[in-house]
Amino acid sequence: MPDLGQSSFRLDWVLVQELAVGSAPRAVRHLDRLSGEGIAAILSLCSEQEAPPPAGLSTRFLTKRLVLPDHRCERLPELSELEEALTALAELRCQGPVYVHCVAGMERSPLLCLGWLIQQHRLTPQRALDYLMQVHPGTNPLPGQLALLRKLA
Repeated sequence: MPDLGQSSFRLDWVLVQELAVGSAPRAVRHLDRLSGEGIAAILSLCSEQEAPPPAGLSTRFLTKRLVLPDHRCERLPELSELEEALTALAELRCQGPVYVHCVAGMERSPLLCLGWLIQQHRLTPQRALDYLMQVHPGTNPLPGQLALLRKLA
C-alpha cells in the first residue's frame, strides 16, 4: 500500500499567482514543486502532529500556522478563527502567491479559500463553492463550515 502522505501531494490554483490550495507538503520534493509553481508563502491550517512539515519548509518559504478544527474535532471553527486566518492570509499575500493547506486539502483549506473568494473577490458563498469545486475537486467542507461563510457575506 502506498504512503498517501508521500504520494498524493496535490496543489490546485484557486487564483493563478495569488492563491493555491491542497494537501500538506510532507517531502522535500513537495517543497520543490511549490517553489516551481512560484509559491512565496505557506499557510498551514493543521497541527504539526497531524502533518509533520518537511525539513527546510521555514527556510524556503514565509510560513504561518493557524490550526482550525476539522471533522475530527468536537466543534466547528468559530467566525473569529476564520477571520483570523483570513487576516493571516492577507498578510502573507503581500509577499506573493500563497499556498493554503490542511492535511488532505478537503475541508479546512478549502473553507479558507472560500472565505477569501467571498471577502476579497465578492463572490456569494454558493458561487464561491461552485467555483472552488471546479478548480479544486475534492473540496468537501462540512455543512456547519459552509454556514459560517454566510456570516462573512
